[in-house]
Amino acid sequence: MKSSLEQLLEQAEEVLAPQPPYLDPWVQRHAGNRLGELEDLYLRKNGWLAFNRALRVFSASRSPDDLNLNRWNDPRLWRDTYGDLAEGVLFFADDIFGGQFCIKDSKIYAFDPETAALEWLADDLEGWATVILDDSDYWTGRPLGAAWQEKNGVLEPTQRLIPTLLFTLQGEYTVDNLTAKDAVTGMQIRGPIAQEIHGLPDGTRIRFVITD
Repeated sequence: MKSSLEQLLEQAEEVLAPQPPYLDPWVQRHAGNRLGELEDLYLRKNGWLAFNRALRVFSASRSPDDLNLNRWNDPRLWRDTYGDLAEGVLFFADDIFGGQFCIKDSKIYAFDPETAALEWLADDLEGWATVILDDSDYWTGRPLGAAWQEKNGVLEPTQRLIPTLLFTLQGEYTVDNLTAKDAVTGMQIRGPIAQEIHGLPDGTRIRFVITD
C-alpha cells in the first residue's frame, strides 16, 4: 500500500527543478527532526505543482534567481515584514492564496499570511500529506483557483491569488475578489497587516490609515 506522501507526489502536475536538490545550512537546521523526510521528498521530486497549481512545494536549488526553498526563507525576501511572527519557521509549500505550510519545532503547521496564526496539522510530513489528501480542496484552494484560471488564464509558478479585500476583513472567497500577484509581493503586502492584527479576538474592529 502506498504511503500518503507517495500518493501526494503522484498528484504533481509539473516538477519545478530538474537538478538534484540542495538544502542550505539554515534550512537543514530549521527542518529539525523532519530533515530526513524533507531530503527524501526532494530526492523524489524537486519542487512541484499539484491540484491545478493550487499546491506548490518549493524546489530546493542553489540558484539565487529561482523562487526556491532556500531563497523563499531568506529573511530579506519577505519574512522581515512579519517581524518575529515568522521566527524559527521553515516554509516549504503554499496554497493558491499564499497560505504557507511550514515546519516549526519539528512539527507541521499551516501559517495564515493575513494573521500569522499557526495551525498544527501533523507531527511529520507523512501526516501532512494525509491531511492534504483528505481534503485537498480546502487545504489548497483548488476549486477557486481553477475557476479563476479558467476565466483569467493559467498562473505562473511564481504567482499566487491574493484577495483584494483580505479574507480576515470579511473579503469574499470569490473569483472577483482575487488578483494574481507575485508570491513575494503578496507576502510583503500582508506581513505588516499581520503584525497589527495578530492575536486580536474575532470581531475586533480594525481601522487602517493609509499614508503616502
